[in-house]
Amino acid sequence: MRFTIKQAGCGAERVGTLTGFTKSPSTMIETPTAALLTQGGNVVHLTADVLARVFTNPQLLWVPLTSTSHLEAGVKAQGEGIAKFAGVADHITCTTLHNLNDAAPLGHLELDKVPLWTKRGKKMICADRYMDFMELFKPDIILAVADGRTSHCEGFKRVLKAVNRSNNMLDVCVKRYNSSKQLQRGSLIGVIVGAGHQKKCIESIQHILEHKNSLSGVALQGILDGTEDYTQVPDDIVISIFKRVNEALPNEMVRVLEGFWNPAAIMAAIGNGYDVFDGSYPVKLTNEGFALTLNFNVDQRHDELCILDLNDSKYKEDFSPLLKGCECLACKKYTRAYIQHLRNTREMLASVLLSIHNLHHFDQMFHHARRHIAASTFDTFRHHITKQYELYKESQVHETDDMTVTSETDSTEMKAAAVKKIRVTDEVSISVANGNA
Repeated sequence: MRFTIKQAGCGAERVGTLTGFTKSPSTMIETPTAALLTQGGNVVHLTADVLARVFTNPQLLWVPLTSTSHLEAGVKAQGEGIAKFAGVADHITCTTLHNLNDAAPLGHLELDKVPLWTKRGKKMICADRYMDFMELFKPDIILAVADGRTSHCEGFKRVLKAVNRSNNMLDVCVKRYNSSKQLQRGSLIGVIVGAGHQKKCIESIQHILEHKNSLSGVALQGILDGTEDYTQVPDDIVISIFKRVNEALPNEMVRVLEGFWNPAAIMAAIGNGYDVFDGSYPVKLTNEGFALTLNFNVDQRHDELCILDLNDSKYKEDFSPLLKGCECLACKKYTRAYIQHLRNTREMLASVLLSIHNLHHFDQMFHHARRHIAASTFDTFRHHITKQYELYKESQVHETDDMTVTSETDSTEMKAAAVKKIRVTDEVSISVANGNA
């Protein structure tokens, strides 16, 4: 795989291309972009046929080992890799150890081993075993195995062990990669860990750069451990980490950012040179019944919130599309009222339709970001998207406050009613005692 910078913006943002894939030399993926998160090798909520109708061009698929390791025997028997086995051979696959957004118990670490949490339980996996999977799965892009499940505010001792463990495992991954013709048909990506601790993060980066002749890029972990919500991380901390890591890396290395990041954080990451995102954000929105409805026209005001909650009963008689003017299959044929009805009746089609829209709209966000970078207007676009998301966050805070006030009012009224009931009961008791019943 070759990463080429086509055009740089006014800051660190850049438009690039991923080309030179061994199995598909003619495929070109423009960056910045997001991969499509998969489960069992297939895009979440979509069959291969529906995926072909949503995206006509080859896409980058994000393939966590946590949801595919159980396919080992089948993939081995077929012998043509995970993409062919899952029926998505026309797309580009990027494999990683786990989806950082999946909740997993902390700890359970051993010397030069990390836990692989699957539906069948925990499996301790070393770098050699991980590369065995990679030889079998034949992905186009391989993220090296690492101990990246650490929070930005993790203790020093935990970060120290995470960096040492990841460095040792990277050495093994590079050695296996350089000695295998099959693995070299794909590209190896080093993984930065301990992002929240500046000194150890730089140490992780320096160790990766020792192998830069064998690596095509780097991925950033170590900001979220999978147990905390991304909104709990202060914006200034996130942006400082993005900037610090970007400045320590050579321009020619592709940058991958893992984790569930909102549009505002993604804009900040793009502004600091990041090229590929793992695509978990639209999947989580879909799972919770939300629709992404950003306005990409920087000259047009958008009064509606950028995220719609289709669980809300206010949409039961709203016969407009999820987003007016959207060209996705869901918006062309279905209404908010219908999708809200599907959510209420727990129909699988609700997730399919929301997924079609969210994936398409999320992809459009990157399309417009690339267009503005090329036009040297990315800062305007970034501010436009960030403002929309901040308004959504403020609405959620107000809604929570309103619910709290309502709850307190209801509680006060209940207490008043209880006191009144007690007084009435006492008055009746006194009346009976006086013989007036």
